[in-house]
Amino acid sequence: MDKKKLKFRLGIILISVSVAFFLIIFAIPFIPMNLKVKVALTTTLVIVGEVSFWVGTLLIGKEVYQKFMAKLKSGEWLEKKKEETDDQLKD
Repeated sequence: MDKKKLKFRLGIILISVSVAFFLIIFAIPFIPMNLKVKVALTTTLVIVGEVSFWVGTLLIGKEVYQKFMAKLKSGEWLEKKKEETDDQLKD
């Protein structure tokens, strides 16, 4: 496999894993543990999630990140979802 493709795939995987770390944080209050352990686990997950996100971003490249952020900020994805919802309501 090409080295560039491998870096790109690893970057995407790291960004995906960072999302999983942040989602796990929402489950921590429901786990029966000592409060100190919950605080330590939450802090660890935030730090590991941030680090994996930024390392993944560095691996996928500046151009890909900028394109993603431009689409995210433009709200195009939200407009498409609204159109789909409106179409479903009409049916």
